Amino acid sequence: MIQEDYRAAIDVGTTKVVTVIGRERPDGNVEIAGVGVSPCDGLSKGMVRDDAATSQAIRASMQEASANAGLSIKSAYVGLSGHHIESHNRWDQVQENAAESVITQDVLDASLATVRGLESDSPGQLLHVISRGYALDNRHLVRLPLGMHAREIHAHTHIVKGDESAIERLKAATETAGIHVAGLIVEPIASAEAALTTSERDDGVVLLDIGGGTTDIAVFVGGQIVHSAVLPVGGWQFTNDLVLSFMTSFEEAEELKRESGSVTPEIATMQEELLINSLADSVDGPISITKRELGQLLKERAQELFRLVKGKLAAPQLANVPIDRVVLTGGGAKLDGMQALARYVFQGRVRISGPRPLVGLDEQYQDPVYSAGIGMLIWGLHNMPRGSHLGVSTVNGTEIVSSGGRWYDAFTGWRNREPSGSSKSTREGASV
Repeated sequence: MIQEDYRAAIDVGTTKVVTVIGRERPDGNVEIAGVGVSPCDGLSKGMVRDDAATSQAIRASMQEASANAGLSIKSAYVGLSGHHIESHNRWDQVQENAAESVITQDVLDASLATVRGLESDSPGQLLHVISRGYALDNRHLVRLPLGMHAREIHAHTHIVKGDESAIERLKAATETAGIHVAGLIVEPIASAEAALTTSERDDGVVLLDIGGGTTDIAVFVGGQIVHSAVLPVGGWQFTNDLVLSFMTSFEEAEELKRESGSVTPEIATMQEELLINSLADSVDGPISITKRELGQLLKERAQELFRLVKGKLAAPQLANVPIDRVVLTGGGAKLDGMQALARYVFQGRVRISGPRPLVGLDEQYQDPVYSAGIGMLIWGLHNMPRGSHLGVSTVNGTEIVSSGGRWYDAFTGWRNREPSGSSKSTREGASV
């Protein structure tokens, strides 16, 4: 086993922290060595609110994953969510020469570094610069133009940024837990890596990761990401609606939602009754409700969530993008009736997906709940510089360009040099 290149990824969620440890085998397949899960009550809507509770959950999750893998981990990729995440697309002229020249990996690396420099003056912390393709002279949108010749190059990129204070607080909580942050990965990108098929990415698909406190959105077409956003609504809001409506504890409402909840109450009869322990002073003993009443509350919240998603999908840059296919993942996708309701609201094909099978991944983790954590590890292995997380730390503030030339991450890396060529840019509609 090539232990020196084992890496870890931490999905810090509103209700739980998931740590995944694994490596890329010589045959190119990803192998999972260990998984750890710990409850977490230190976040609200994907953002840290209690530093100590968050650090404790991260530490417990990492300890469990390390024990399962038999490895000591000192660094990790950390997942980032929250409604402060925003994205937009842009076109930039990144090279203009007097004569045609061959396009090498260095040219593509310098092109993406140029885009990063152009974005550095705008508000927010730059997280990802993702290549969507290039325009070479009169040839439009070539995905990977290595070896081709051009005089003028324009880069089409997807930019993801976040609030610096929220990011620093998450990093601090992770460092307090004894884990060095080797890189930040925005969770919509991570979930897509685990849950989507190649054909879905090519044909056009909307990924919705419905987590505990947020719903992450990623839209792909032509194999490339074209839109990403985060909504501050997730499973917590579904449960809280029940708490407020029935005056019960959050724990009981959560169990009621999981065991008897549905967002398609039309299939439940009025005779199906449920007993709930109420905290109201005027109530003595449990109260009785119908399963249809429970379902109607959950359905209203689900419809509101999908309405907000449709609002995000009305972005100008998606006007000509086919979005009649939806993939649901995350714990919220498992609520009974979500697939049927989504199919009705979006009027398209809908499926529920967990992480695809991987070497060493137990069946219990091939569940929508673990898509972000598993996907984060896969993304990091495929797109970040090689380097073990077994006691190895990366230096903050440097730049990275993947060896494949597809991704550029502004957080850590191995290349730091002045880009060549001139630049002219245009920015497409932002999403928040």
